[in-house]
Amino acid sequence: MLRVSGSTVKVRRFLATSSIQPSRVFWKGDPGTPKSRGPIKISGFNIELSGADGIVEQAAQASQFIRRHKQDFLLIRSLGFSAATIDFGLYDLATEDRPWPCYRIPHPLVLLASELGCSIELSFYGMPPDAS
Repeated sequence: MLRVSGSTVKVRRFLATSSIQPSRVFWKGDPGTPKSRGPIKISGFNIELSGADGIVEQAAQASQFIRRHKQDFLLIRSLGFSAATIDFGLYDLATEDRPWPCYRIPHPLVLLASELGCSIELSFYGMPPDAS
Protein backbone atom coordinates (compact mmCIF):
# COMPACT_ATOMS: atom_id res chain seq x y z
CA MET A 1 0.00 0.00 0.00
CA LEU A 2 1.27 3.46 -0.83
CA ARG A 3 0.18 5.98 1.79
CA VAL A 4 0.51 9.64 0.75
CA SER A 5 -0.37 12.67 2.87
CA GLY A 6 -0.13 16.41 2.44
CA SER A 7 -2.17 19.50 1.76
CA THR A 8 -5.68 19.33 0.34
CA VAL A 9 -4.51 21.38 -2.66
CA LYS A 10 -1.80 18.83 -3.49
CA VAL A 11 -4.20 15.90 -3.12
CA ARG A 12 -6.72 17.59 -5.44
CA ARG A 13 -3.97 18.35 -7.98
CA PHE A 14 -2.79 14.73 -7.95
CA LEU A 15 -6.33 13.35 -8.32
CA ALA A 16 -7.04 15.69 -11.24
CA THR A 17 -3.83 14.77 -13.07
CA SER A 18 -3.06 11.13 -12.25
CA SER A 19 -4.22 8.04 -14.10
CA ILE A 20 -4.25 6.07 -10.83
CA GLN A 21 -7.49 5.61 -8.90
CA PRO A 22 -6.65 5.59 -5.15
CA SER A 23 -8.28 2.93 -3.00
CA ARG A 24 -9.00 5.59 -0.36
CA VAL A 25 -8.94 9.39 -0.27
CA PHE A 26 -9.21 11.28 3.01
CA TRP A 27 -9.63 14.99 3.68
CA LYS A 28 -8.42 17.18 6.51
CA GLY A 29 -11.27 17.89 8.92
CA ASP A 30 -13.38 14.85 7.99
CA PRO A 31 -14.42 12.59 10.88
CA GLY A 32 -11.81 9.96 11.63
CA THR A 33 -12.35 6.25 12.05
CA PRO A 34 -14.08 5.05 15.23
CA LYS A 35 -10.70 4.30 16.83
CA SER A 36 -9.12 7.63 15.85
CA ARG A 37 -8.82 10.63 18.09
CA GLY A 38 -11.03 13.12 16.36
CA PRO A 39 -11.09 14.58 12.87
CA ILE A 40 -8.50 13.73 10.21
CA LYS A 41 -5.52 16.05 10.63
CA ILE A 42 -4.08 15.96 7.09
CA SER A 43 -5.43 15.12 3.63
CA GLY A 44 -4.11 12.20 1.63
CA PHE A 45 -4.79 8.99 -0.21
CA ASN A 46 -3.87 5.31 -0.34
CA ILE A 47 -2.99 3.34 -3.47
CA GLU A 48 -3.01 -0.45 -3.41
CA LEU A 49 0.27 -1.65 -4.90
CA SER A 50 -0.26 -5.37 -4.32
CA GLY A 51 -2.89 -7.85 -3.24
CA ALA A 52 -0.34 -10.56 -2.47
CA ASP A 53 0.63 -12.12 0.85
CA GLY A 54 4.24 -12.14 1.98
CA ILE A 55 6.99 -9.63 1.42
CA VAL A 56 8.55 -11.30 -1.64
CA GLU A 57 5.31 -11.33 -3.64
CA GLN A 58 4.22 -7.90 -2.41
CA ALA A 59 7.60 -6.38 -3.31
CA ALA A 60 7.52 -7.88 -6.80
CA GLN A 61 3.98 -6.63 -7.47
CA ALA A 62 4.74 -3.21 -5.97
CA SER A 63 7.83 -2.85 -8.19
CA GLN A 64 5.78 -3.71 -11.29
CA PHE A 65 3.03 -1.27 -10.31
CA ILE A 66 5.51 1.54 -9.65
CA ARG A 67 7.34 1.00 -12.95
CA ARG A 68 4.02 0.87 -14.86
CA HIS A 69 2.87 4.14 -13.21
CA LYS A 70 6.24 5.85 -12.86
CA GLN A 71 4.93 9.20 -14.16
CA ASP A 72 2.28 9.24 -11.44
CA PHE A 73 4.93 8.52 -8.80
CA LEU A 74 7.11 11.30 -10.20
CA LEU A 75 4.06 13.57 -9.92
CA ILE A 76 3.73 12.65 -6.23
CA ARG A 77 7.38 13.54 -5.73
CA SER A 78 7.14 16.81 -7.70
CA LEU A 79 4.09 17.96 -5.73
CA GLY A 80 6.11 17.72 -2.52
CA PHE A 81 3.73 15.79 -0.29
CA SER A 82 4.69 15.73 3.38
CA ALA A 83 4.87 11.90 3.35
CA ALA A 84 4.84 9.06 0.83
CA THR A 85 5.29 5.62 2.36
CA ILE A 86 5.22 2.15 0.83
CA ASP A 87 3.68 0.04 3.59
CA PHE A 88 3.96 -3.75 3.55
CA GLY A 89 1.33 -5.52 5.64
CA LEU A 90 2.89 -8.68 7.06
CA TYR A 91 2.13 -11.44 9.50
CA ASP A 92 4.61 -12.33 12.21
CA LEU A 93 6.26 -15.54 11.02
CA ALA A 94 8.27 -16.16 14.20
CA THR A 95 8.26 -19.75 15.46
CA GLU A 96 10.01 -21.56 18.28
CA ASP A 97 12.58 -22.82 15.78
CA ARG A 98 12.92 -19.38 14.12
CA PRO A 99 12.16 -16.75 16.75
CA TRP A 100 13.49 -13.90 14.61
CA PRO A 101 12.60 -14.40 10.93
CA CYS A 102 14.04 -12.02 8.36
CA TYR A 103 11.89 -9.86 6.11
CA ARG A 104 14.08 -8.80 3.17
CA ILE A 105 13.05 -6.02 0.83
CA PRO A 106 14.66 -6.51 -2.59
CA HIS A 107 17.15 -3.79 -3.46
CA PRO A 108 15.45 -2.85 -6.78
CA LEU A 109 12.39 -1.78 -4.78
CA VAL A 110 14.54 0.08 -2.26
CA LEU A 111 16.20 1.93 -5.16
CA LEU A 112 12.83 2.75 -6.75
CA ALA A 113 11.44 4.00 -3.44
CA SER A 114 14.52 6.15 -2.88
CA GLU A 115 14.42 7.58 -6.40
CA LEU A 116 10.78 8.54 -5.92
CA GLY A 117 11.20 9.93 -2.39
CA CYS A 118 9.19 7.16 -0.69
CA SER A 119 9.83 5.66 2.72
CA ILE A 120 9.31 1.94 3.33
CA GLU A 121 7.37 0.66 6.32
CA LEU A 122 6.63 -2.85 7.59
CA SER A 123 3.30 -3.23 9.42
CA PHE A 124 2.90 -6.46 11.39
CA TYR A 125 -0.55 -7.87 12.03
CA GLY A 126 0.20 -10.64 14.52
CA MET A 127 0.16 -14.30 13.66
CA PRO A 128 -1.31 -15.54 10.35
CA PRO A 129 -4.99 -16.53 10.67
CA ASP A 130 -4.21 -20.16 9.85
CA ALA A 131 -1.42 -20.42 12.46
CA SER A 132 -2.08 -22.68 15.41
